[in-house]
Amino acid sequence: MTGPMLTYQGEPMDSSPQALGELRRSDDAVENRSELHSRMREDGYLFLPGMLDREEVLAAHRTVVERLAAVEILDERHPIEEGIVRADAQLSFMPELARDNEALDKVLYSGSMMSFYEFFLGGPARHFDYTWFRAKTPGTTTATQPHYDIVFMGRGTKNLYTSWTPLHDVPFEMGGLLVLEGSHELQALRQSYGQTDVDKYCENEGDAESIVARARAEQRELTAEERQSVRWNSTGHYSGDAIETRRELGCRWLTAEYEAGDLLVLSMFTMHSSSDNQTGRIRLSSDSRYQLASESVDERWIGEDPPKHGIRAKQGMIC
Repeated sequence: MTGPMLTYQGEPMDSSPQALGELRRSDDAVENRSELHSRMREDGYLFLPGMLDREEVLAAHRTVVERLAAVEILDERHPIEEGIVRADAQLSFMPELARDNEALDKVLYSGSMMSFYEFFLGGPARHFDYTWFRAKTPGTTTATQPHYDIVFMGRGTKNLYTSWTPLHDVPFEMGGLLVLEGSHELQALRQSYGQTDVDKYCENEGDAESIVARARAEQRELTAEERQSVRWNSTGHYSGDAIETRRELGCRWLTAEYEAGDLLVLSMFTMHSSSDNQTGRIRLSSDSRYQLASESVDERWIGEDPPKHGIRAKQGMIC
C-alpha cells in the first residue's frame, strides 16, 4: 500500500506490508448474493466502491456542513464545502447532525442502501432508528478506538450489519476507517470480548466500579484480568490503542482512499478503528445498522427516543 504515513494518537503506524494493507473490493460481486455471503464469511466486511449515488451523498454532505457552519465549527474564511475547521474546534461524535436530516436519510434509509440490504439479506430489511454520526476534527485525540460493534448492539439478532458511509472523499491522511484483517475469525476474542454487553453490569461483583473500588480498598494495583474487565465493561472498546491492538492480535489493518458514494459493510464481529485526521478538514461519516425485519431487534436503538446507552438501557445481573 502506498500513501502517507498514518498515525494513531500522534504515533506512527507500522506501514509495512505485514502490518497495513488495502481493503478487498467487492463491487464486482454486487449482483451475486452467494459470492457476497462468501466474501463476508471470509473477510468480515464488504467494500463496495460507488455503491451509492455520489450526488445524493454530496447533497447530504452539504446539509451537514451548513449545520456545522451555523454553530461556528468551520473556518468562515473558506467555502463551507471544503470543511475547513476552526483552529479551536474539537469534535468526534455529533449524532445531532443526523436528526431531521432528510438528505442524509435518503442516502441511508432508502434507494440503493435498502435495495442492497434486501438483496444481501434475502428478504425485507429494517434499519435502526438511531444514526451514529462522526465528525472527526483534525488532531490526535479523535481517532476511533478499536472495537467490535456487537458489544454495543447485541441484544437482538446477530445477523446484523453496519454501513460505514463517508459523506465526501476521504484520502488516507484524513483518517478513514481501518478494518483489522481476520479479526472476525479470532474465536478466543469472540468468546471473551465479543460476549460483552456494555450496558450490563454485575450487581454482586465484577462490574467496573466494584472492581476498581475493591482494588483501592485493598491498596493494590489491578491485575491484568481486572484491567481487561474494566476496559471492556466501562467503554465497550477493546483497546484505546490501535497500534498495540494490531501487535497483540497479530493481524493487519486494512483501509482505502474512500470516495463519496462508497460503502463499507461490516459484520458485528469485525474489529475496526480509525487513524488520525492529519488534514485541516473535518471528516464526516455515518454508521447505520441493518437486519432482516423478521428477526429480533436491539431495543436500545429503536423509536423516536431510543434508550441508547442511558440508564434505561442498563441491565443488572447476578454474576
